Amino acid sequence: MAARQELIALSSRKDLTPSERRETNDDLCLADFMVGRPTVSLAEQRRTCAAAMSEAGSQSGAIMAQLNEQSRQIDTQQVQAALADRDLAGAERAAMDYRSVPGADPAVLAEWSKDIWDLADEQTLSDSHPSKRNLNAAISELRKTYPDVRHMNDAEFRNWIERTAKGSGTPLASNLELKKSRLKLSIDSAGLKLAALNLDKLAIINDAFAARCGCDAHTDVSVTQSGLPAYIVRLDTETRMSEVMILPHGDQQNLISSAN
Repeated sequence: MAARQELIALSSRKDLTPSERRETNDDLCLADFMVGRPTVSLAEQRRTCAAAMSEAGSQSGAIMAQLNEQSRQIDTQQVQAALADRDLAGAERAAMDYRSVPGADPAVLAEWSKDIWDLADEQTLSDSHPSKRNLNAAISELRKTYPDVRHMNDAEFRNWIERTAKGSGTPLASNLELKKSRLKLSIDSAGLKLAALNLDKLAIINDAFAARCGCDAHTDVSVTQSGLPAYIVRLDTETRMSEVMILPHGDQQNLISSAN
């Protein structure tokens, strides 16, 4: 620890030559690795070694490879534990971290994505068993708000969704898949910030979808690159409008918020 503190102080100096800075940063990477957790978090170790590797001729690559392997192992354990505990947000958060680590296995991510979506369906659908009376009343109300959608064919409704799913004129979704009672939208990771500012559009689309199909409509919004959930939109028959469940990909938190 004493050596680590000396290296941190030394690395902040402005008078180091390139070779001295490289050696200092490599030594700091090694020191962080040897001190290790819990004193120095795994994330901090990786940041230190990544900074060292940015210097030409760095020798920190082997340590970084070990840290990445540790990160993948820990994330894997956390995803599995969260799924076992039915912790939807925790599972997605760990899967997102795993995806950010070099060497992440796409096949593993694809399997986790399926499991996380299954858990999302289990939790959101089991919580919303609307009575036929409440569902019919909600649909009747929504059909007054969206009278035109009932007469649209699939192509026309897709066009309506594409026109509606925009923020400042920019499309929110890069792809959409329309089924009987379920709409799937994909949002590029670069568009997540725009989507977060336009949650009302997602709620409006699900409201209109329910009015059109006369059913308990569901809209699932995933991130194109990972397939993991960003938003889950469900019709609340008590309030007679759709609500958006925000998952870590959408806003780094797990909460239910009325979007209308």
